[in-house]
Amino acid sequence: MRKRILEYLSKTVRPLRKRELARKLGISQEEYPTFRRVLGELVKEGKVARLRGGKYGPMEEANRVVGRLYVHPDGYGFVSREPEGPDVFVRPEDMGPALHGDKVVVQVYKRRRGAKPEGKVIQVVERALEQVVGVYRSGTVMPDDPRLPVVYISGGEKAREGQKVVVRIEGGTHRALEGRIAEVLGYPGEPGIDVISSIREFGLPSEFPPHVLREAESLPEEIPPEELARREDLRGLPAVTIDPEDAKDFDDAVSLEVLGDGRYRLGVHIADVSYYVREGGEIDQEAYRRGTSVYLVDRAIPMLPPKLSGDLCTLCPGKDRLSISVLVDITEDGEILGYRIVEGVIRSRARLTYPQAQAAVDGREAEAGPAWEFREMLRRMDLLSKALAERRHERGAIDFDLPEPEVTLDEEGTPLEIRRRERLDSHRLIESFMLLANEIVARYLTEREVPFLYRVHDRPDPEKLEEFARFARALGYPFRPDKARNPKYLQEFLSKAEGRPEEPVVRELLLRSMKRAVYSPHNIGHFGLACDIYTHFTSPIRRYPDLLTHRVLKEVLRGTVDEDRKEKLARSLPDIGQHLSDREWVADEAERASVDVKRVA
Repeated sequence: MRKRILEYLSKTVRPLRKRELARKLGISQEEYPTFRRVLGELVKEGKVARLRGGKYGPMEEANRVVGRLYVHPDGYGFVSREPEGPDVFVRPEDMGPALHGDKVVVQVYKRRRGAKPEGKVIQVVERALEQVVGVYRSGTVMPDDPRLPVVYISGGEKAREGQKVVVRIEGGTHRALEGRIAEVLGYPGEPGIDVISSIREFGLPSEFPPHVLREAESLPEEIPPEELARREDLRGLPAVTIDPEDAKDFDDAVSLEVLGDGRYRLGVHIADVSYYVREGGEIDQEAYRRGTSVYLVDRAIPMLPPKLSGDLCTLCPGKDRLSISVLVDITEDGEILGYRIVEGVIRSRARLTYPQAQAAVDGREAEAGPAWEFREMLRRMDLLSKALAERRHERGAIDFDLPEPEVTLDEEGTPLEIRRRERLDSHRLIESFMLLANEIVARYLTEREVPFLYRVHDRPDPEKLEEFARFARALGYPFRPDKARNPKYLQEFLSKAEGRPEEPVVRELLLRSMKRAVYSPHNIGHFGLACDIYTHFTSPIRRYPDLLTHRVLKEVLRGTVDEDRKEKLARSLPDIGQHLSDREWVADEAERASVDVKRVA
């Protein structure tokens, strides 16, 4: 029913009344109540426009757009359309009840030639936050997030002056909210209160439901012999994992075989999480709800229960593990000669850390630990990864290379040190191989005309580039916004700041001028990677989109994708992509907030 309505309205030349639309669609009297309900849902979701005179039409015809609202601390905002299209500027007086992060419908009312679209929020489709966290002061709460307005308290739990509280929002506008105190957390500065505040503010799950844990515990420890027999045996390969020192799960391993004549066979082996996570099962539903693992400053909130993320699906050394492996025949200068994608079984030879792998490449035996045994393979991998990076650079891929903050805490959660996380060539090695595998899988699925989720990144918005240009010129860097919709130009611009004190600031502010990458079944390419086809495949333990890609990929490999399955995927993927993009946004905001509170502690 949804598909019929949307397809018809996308082709109609004029808006229609409800009864007229039903007649055009051939809706029977028995179907009419369902038709009314579905049409109402589509309006509520911002997919169909309800116009004057009780008529309905496509959003575009009504000059309306749907997207996420990003509010600047100065009060104005932008609505970012996903996956593509120019942002819409929203003045403070035009925000209505919308708050930062909300998914909204905007009526575009001003389109001067060459100017940024401006609009007014006419509907909140989905609240980003149902509750906020802040400090209680005399009947009001000042939210921790400066982009949110004051909340007037109408009841709920009793709080004392100066305490941190959780407030459930019950109404209001972008200027002032109303709510009830749902929970009193404690006083700012008390151990753990800052991170708990982030968890509550973003509605992050703290524990797995019992029924999810029961399903996880029921999974077999051993791989059935018949499953091993039907897979390609890759246990003889010199596969190793390379991860951070504090990593708990290892969902990717790499191997490299020398074929001769300057040719290699690179193996990128990804844990086959989909073997254990049954589609529609309890674990699957919870993983989809979470969408991604969240890494806060003092803890991780995993997407999957520990039985999977820390045991069955992690590529531990010396243990047989199921994989989906991309085996790439490649020259030493990065030219792809051919590839195969297989369901395999691997046995990791060693668990290496980034510093150990780097030490082995550099010839520092004392610091290399178990990586020393694999030093020749790692050196070849290092050279190959640099050749791949050079090819990406030549096509225009942008490497923002922003160092992540690393926070050292004492036992009570007080920050002892905040510094930039060191980024080694061994980090780039794994990154290069994962990017390659993601591109190969995306191309493979596209060529077979099966619906799946692309990872897409639209071109930057001209007005945001104009803002950045003003900043860049003030620092002495001429910047041409008219050329900046070509990634090659941005790449060349960033090289001018390389090695200078202002380089991190220039890179970060340019990154903020970019659109967010999102998940969509409609491919528009990936601007930042200068890549025409891309997906996420390499992290199924921590990202649900990757798990979904695995499922579709395995069906294609087995030849079980029929037209019914393709149609089902085509119907469901737009909403799935939107949900998973939303969950990624929440995770990013929560992770950033958890670091920020430690900066000011």
